[in-house]
Amino acid sequence: MEHPSVGSIDFDAMAAMSQEEALQSLLNSFPRVGLQASEAGRARCLVQSMLYKRQEGERVFLAYTSNLVSCGLRDLFVYLVKERLVDGVISTAGGVEEDVIKCLGDTYLGRYDLDGKDLRRQGINRIGNLLVPNDNYCHFEDLFTPVLQELHQRQRDSLWAEATAPSDYIAAMGKALGTHCPARCEESLVYWCYKHDIPVFSPALTDGSMGDMIFFYNFSKKGLVVDPIRDVRRLRQLGGARNSAIVLGAGLPKYHLLSNISMDRVVIVTTGIEADGCTSSCTLEDDHAVGLLRADTEVVRVQGDATFVFPLLAAKF
Repeated sequence: MEHPSVGSIDFDAMAAMSQEEALQSLLNSFPRVGLQASEAGRARCLVQSMLYKRQEGERVFLAYTSNLVSCGLRDLFVYLVKERLVDGVISTAGGVEEDVIKCLGDTYLGRYDLDGKDLRRQGINRIGNLLVPNDNYCHFEDLFTPVLQELHQRQRDSLWAEATAPSDYIAAMGKALGTHCPARCEESLVYWCYKHDIPVFSPALTDGSMGDMIFFYNFSKKGLVVDPIRDVRRLRQLGGARNSAIVLGAGLPKYHLLSNISMDRVVIVTTGIEADGCTSSCTLEDDHAVGLLRADTEVVRVQGDATFVFPLLAAKF
């Protein structure tokens, strides 16, 4: 057969190495271990190439679900945009809100088995084993409401000649963080995207706390517009001669990115399964069948939790 034999991890050799050398050896062993270790090894090679050995004319995009910015993976995302290693970001409304909220109040580590009803009575929201006090969302409202007022005034002044896209709302929040939260703004992905003019796309901007605030603002003020169509055009125009994507999780971020830009290379990390019956979390065969991926797209799909898989893929040794 013209295929390599299954390999193993040489723990005897690793015992004599430094921690950094041992970790590098472990990661280098993945491609020949088989099953998901091999997929993780292939994915690491692609991610390393996308981030640190970018080809001429290549654009790199990051898509992630909101839970990944609620947890500590947010700091890795911040590093990627701060170092300008990605050209565009796609997430859900929660993936934007949770980033901004973390600059206004801390998120705490709890447990999965904590009583959700009891936490709610205490004014605490649980995201898996993460705990977010309600006060954090109140602080977010204090930051976001003036942003809405400013954007609404711009729309009125222009007589609504050009409506405001979700990416404009997000950039305005990044600017507001720099002004009103100087002590912690550099912890934020949204802030660094604003600083480096990296667009953040969130077509379902109203699907979250921001949506509630936009609704209630419009209820009293009238006329504030959110125009997601402008962002569809902007995302498509952002594509380059070559395009690569890192997709963490499924759902809206994955589908919105891959359905609007033709990709040459894609790494997907997901816990989604074919039984979902959903285009956003289906198998690679289904992704090809519905046209999300070209027949010649180089793609690796890792079945696993991005909170521990992606740091292994992105860490530079």
